Amino acid sequence: MPHTDLSAVEADVRTWFDQYVATFIGLAAAGRTDPAPLLDYFDAPITMTTDAAHVVLASDAALAAGLAHELQTLRDAGYGGSTALDPEVRALNERSALIEVTWARHDSGGREFQRVRVLYLAARTVAGWRTTASAILSP
Repeated sequence: MPHTDLSAVEADVRTWFDQYVATFIGLAAAGRTDPAPLLDYFDAPITMTTDAAHVVLASDAALAAGLAHELQTLRDAGYGGSTALDPEVRALNERSALIEVTWARHDSGGREFQRVRVLYLAARTVAGWRTTASAILSP
């Protein structure tokens, strides 16, 4: 079986993820709760797993509601911004990649109020790269 150089896939996914990060942080830092600009970064159905729950958002409407809820939660927390610490992108094949990143979230005063490590599974769909699953990793 020939070896495929996946560095171009990893670079493509990193660029896409950086755009997602900028979009998410910009919306949340501005206190916006309309998830429309984020919808192009996800593909429903999407699974999300935390220590407390495993959720499947099976429709675009459920995805939009879930993202709106997250944005509202950050707004209520006085969110000021995030730093994506040590993001790691690893292509699994030409159509999928794992992204692992630590999010350090800060309030509007610049104080860190949350640090969480997240694993994203990204897939190249007919519409481009999309997140199809995410999991909060144990500390």
